Amino acid sequence: MTLTTPSVLVPDSTTTTTVPPTTTTTTVPATTTTIDPGPPAPLTGLTGDVSDQRVLIAKLSNAAKGRPQAGINEADLVMEILVEGGVGRWLAVFQTTYPATVGPVRSLREVDPRLVAPFDARVLSSGGQWSIRVALGEVAVDEGDGRIDGYRRESGREYVYSLMYDTENLPEVEWDGEVAPVLDFDISTPAGGDDATEIEVRMSARNDLTWTFDHGRYFRAQDGEESLDADGLHISADSVVVVWVETIDTGRVDAAGSAVPDYEVTGSGEAIVFRDGKAFTARWQRPQEADFFSFADLNGNQIPLSPGRTWLHITPLSGRVSWS
Repeated sequence: MTLTTPSVLVPDSTTTTTVPPTTTTTTVPATTTTIDPGPPAPLTGLTGDVSDQRVLIAKLSNAAKGRPQAGINEADLVMEILVEGGVGRWLAVFQTTYPATVGPVRSLREVDPRLVAPFDARVLSSGGQWSIRVALGEVAVDEGDGRIDGYRRESGREYVYSLMYDTENLPEVEWDGEVAPVLDFDISTPAGGDDATEIEVRMSARNDLTWTFDHGRYFRAQDGEESLDADGLHISADSVVVVWVETIDTGRVDAAGSAVPDYEVTGSGEAIVFRDGKAFTARWQRPQEADFFSFADLNGNQIPLSPGRTWLHITPLSGRVSWS
């Protein structure tokens, strides 16, 4: 007998496990990249266009026959001063950018060495009294006509007002100094002040001009015309300051018999600061020639300038200014 063991059918054993999907959320904090704009330019207070080149100053004509001036809209700072006959001349101060050409270049006067003293600058001019050039050499590098190459006469201009300088010809000079800030800047408008979008500065009968505030800047006009540079661009500034100073008798006269003036530019005196379409009554302070002008309100609080180009009118006490 054969025993047959019956086959036992065992079903497949399958286990199904349902696991809910797992969702993992990772929150990554936003990354903020801060770009350092760098230090402000020492003579404008603007960031992003800082240069370490030495200050270059040019003495320019503002006689009617000397216009239009070349390079003036690239100046960081302009000081306007009267010479004999009440005619204006400009000390144009360049550091952020050197213009390709600057001019017309004119001669120095007694006040100029004292005004350029804080800058340790190279100074372009077309001459001046020997004593003035000696004084200049004590506070700056005298690079006047005849001392370096690069001066030339520009055709189409009257001879006296035709001397120009091409800065590509500037000789190399040893200089390991650092340009120190000389003015106080702040982008914020100080509190108070009068509305002043139209300004008239009458430095003399022959140097009477206006500034109009438009789109955040002041634009110059003189003798009934817009003041344009040699490239046809409107001459402009971000701050305009009128500084009243005492006149000093030099005892000299020019060929026409007009007195050659000098000015007291250290100590203190009255001033008006124009910025952001406002006028601020101020006093200027300049303890010594190595310092530059600073400006404070009548309570002694500093009045910072708007970053950018500053135009300084060094005005005799007989001058006047009005605004609306």
